[in-house]
Amino acid sequence: MISIHKPSITVVIPVYNNQDTLFHIVDRLKPVLQKTASKYEIIFINDGSKDFSWLKIVELAEFHSIVRGINLMRNYGQHNALLCGIRSARYDIIVTMDDDLQNPPEELPKMLSS
Repeated sequence: MISIHKPSITVVIPVYNNQDTLFHIVDRLKPVLQKTASKYEIIFINDGSKDFSWLKIVELAEFHSIVRGINLMRNYGQHNALLCGIRSARYDIIVTMDDDLQNPPEELPKMLSS
């Protein structure tokens, strides 16, 4: 019998004033992660957003056990937000994505296979 090992994956997403895409990101990422990974999580890092991004992240974390949120005190910039998320990752493989769905979640398996 052939055993196919699925990796454990953390997806790190810095968020800055992009409240409207967060639900869509989770809706699109979750089925991809379910097929691709044995264990997985999504970490949103709120980088000092002035809109309701943090409230959306909290709501998503309450509804989805795979979602975690980190709220930075102010805007530290995308690179620092990414580093914060990377340091908080629980799993072996860390994937970073933008909060505007510029990186299609459906492309994640292709990226992992290369």
